[in-house]
Amino acid sequence: MAGYGAVRDAMETLASLLRAHVTNSGEAGLAGVPVRVNSPREVELANVSNAVAVWLHRVDIQPDLVNAAPTRPDPDHEARRPLPVELVVQVVPMNSDAGTAQLLLGRVLQVVHDHRRLAGADLAGSLSATRTVLKLGLELHGAYDLNLLWGGQQTTQRPGAGVRITGVTLDSHLDPLVGSPVITATAPTGQIVGVAP
Repeated sequence: MAGYGAVRDAMETLASLLRAHVTNSGEAGLAGVPVRVNSPREVELANVSNAVAVWLHRVDIQPDLVNAAPTRPDPDHEARRPLPVELVVQVVPMNSDAGTAQLLLGRVLQVVHDHRRLAGADLAGSLSATRTVLKLGLELHGAYDLNLLWGGQQTTQRPGAGVRITGVTLDSHLDPLVGSPVITATAPTGQIVGVAP
């Protein structure tokens, strides 16, 4: 669990993973290609023609975790429920040469598939000091979703990899609630003796 910076740090974690296996790979066609946490349109406006755009385009609430029981740091206080979110990202290789763009896309798919669980030193920023475990999964978008996704970008639609990041949890910034005390009771045990008829 982490503070509100967890969203930024999760995105930077994915970008750092891709930089390690694309930008710093030393492989022909991949080495030196920058990974930018921007939409494809923002990358274009920056006059960058060769890059991998890591674009956070949607945030969802994790429905199966939103009502999880809060922790009790001590018997008299109850932590407020954290907010579990999922980040939906589109990773878009951008290159004027179709072959190079496809090479980059293949590498992105391979890296996300091979590194589905990130924890500890793999995490960026404030997440690295927590017990957070981020899980990466590939998303398959249909034609309708892709049209919605690209409709507002005012740019050419490009092939990309949909990635869902789960495990991002935002702690409340409010103080813990004063809860009802935990009552403990011990029941004495004794032998029950039955009388036979």
